[in-house]
Parts: sequence; C-alpha cells; structure tokens
Amino acid sequence: MDNRPRPARQTVATAVLLAQLTAMLSGCLSVKTRTIRAAEGEGGGVALQVFADDGARKAGRVGPGGLVSELERKEGRTWRPVFRSLNPSWAVVGLPEGTYRVGFPARLSEAGDVERLGSSKHKVFEVRDRMMTDVQVTLAHVSPALVVVGIVTVVVAAVLISDYLGDHDLPTPPVPPAELVELAFHVSLDLAAQAAWSAGGDRMAPVVTSHFPASGALVAARQPKVIFCFSEPLAGRTLEPESVVVLGERSGVIAGTVHYDGANWWVVWTPREDLPGGDRFHATLSGDAIEDLAGNEPGKPTSFSFRTAP
Repeated sequence: MDNRPRPARQTVATAVLLAQLTAMLSGCLSVKTRTIRAAEGEGGGVALQVFADDGARKAGRVGPGGLVSELERKEGRTWRPVFRSLNPSWAVVGLPEGTYRVGFPARLSEAGDVERLGSSKHKVFEVRDRMMTDVQVTLAHVSPALVVVGIVTVVVAAVLISDYLGDHDLPTPPVPPAELVELAFHVSLDLAAQAAWSAGGDRMAPVVTSHFPASGALVAARQPKVIFCFSEPLAGRTLEPESVVVLGERSGVIAGTVHYDGANWWVVWTPREDLPGGDRFHATLSGDAIEDLAGNEPGKPTSFSFRTAP
C-alpha cells in the first residue's frame, strides 16, 4: 500500500506521465478527416485537444498540461509558426486557407524547464475558409508489459466554424483578441495583417495564450519557473524587469528574475530561491510588460494562482 500523502502521490503520477511523453511522441500518426460544406463566416480555424489515452478521450478529459504544441503554416518551402500554447486544449480562428501542421517540439518538467522532443512528429492538414479543423491527439501505451512505448493518434475533422462556436457558446468571428472558455482557448489571428509581424499593419495586441503552472496546480518543485506563452514573437529588449510579480498569501512578494525566451515566445520568471511550501501564490504579468515587434503592448494584466506542496 502506498502510504505517501495524496498530494505526493498525485505529483509523482504527474511526473511519471510527463516523463513518458518523449517515447509516446516518437510513434506513429493515424489520421481521419471529415469535411462539411461551409455556409458563413470568414477565415478558417483549428481546435486542438490532447488526451492521455483512449479512456480520457472518451470521457472528454484533456491533459496532461505542460506539453508544448505549435501550429505552423506552410509558406513556399518553409513552415512559419502562427500559434503556440502550453494548454492541452485550444482553438484559433481567422486563419487564411492553406496547409498547416501541428507538432509537439517540447514539454516542461515539474520545475518548468524545457525538455526538447527531438523526434517530435508533425501532422499536416488543410485549413479551409469558414471551416473549423478539429485535431484530437491521443497519447496511449502500446503494451504495459513492454518498456514504455507509445503512439500518437491524431484525428482531424473539419466542421462548420459557426457550429463549433455555437457548441461552445461563443460569438461568431470577429471575436475579441482572447476568450477563455471552459476547455478551449479561443483567439482570433489576422494573419493577413501579420504577414510580417513588424509591419505597420500589425495593430493587434499580443495575447497570452497559456501559462505555467496551470491555474490551481499543486507544484512539488521548490524553484518552479512561471511562464507566460504569447500568441506572437515579441521584442525582448522592451521587457520590463519588474513585469512579473509572484505574491505568496503567507510569504509575500517572491524575489525573482525575468527574461524573454524568443525561441518559444515566452516571458519567463525564475525565483531566486526556493518557494515556501504549503502556500498559495498569485502570479501577475503587467499589461505593459513587453511589446510585440510592431510596438503593441498586451494592454491588460494576466494573473493566475498555484499552490506549492508542503
């Protein structure tokens, strides 16, 4: 019988699941597509959900978090990133028609350290005008009797954007820059205006698409990083040194350093020392923390809370 406290058992289970992702993501990809004629709206969309296994998929239980997902658009012979997230569920609309792919280049450890997945697989699919492409990713063990081996099953189905938005009780495009709805992060991207992110036509504010740790997470690591993932590349030189504040309900403001990770479009806060255990922390990114390449600021703060294990 496992006599460890429940939070400790949960933390270990999460760490084991994350540790298996590298093997899982080196497997095969199977795809099923379904196309429905569009009737209204402008631009296409992509909605992604990640499930730990078939049981989680059937139950509609997304996760695990901490897996870096990336949506890229094919332009000529190159692939250009257009969206990144740490959430196991997100949605993007306002995409021009074309060839896209989704991949998982990295994952985060319990402490928020980046662990690259060198053999990360990509799934290529088409985005059509006024159509929502649903991407379901299932991480599943092949056999519990063998050394951990995994496969990634990606199911792609296109549905009417209007139907998708109606199911999630969302307004039809155009939508506000960001809407957080239950399981899906919803953001509108005007890629026509962002053909070059530094161009004068880019007047959209950069949007926080996700963060680490997850809201309400119980963190076992003693010096966890706090990460804010953005919707586009940023001008790192504009990052304000006091742009991230981490406040403990019992321990007060925690000293830390902040930097911009240009490879991932992240603003990262690192504590100078261990976070006290058994406390609840509130992390806040200021609305003027940083600018995008065209000089736009987020405009409003982003906050979330997490707990540290005793």
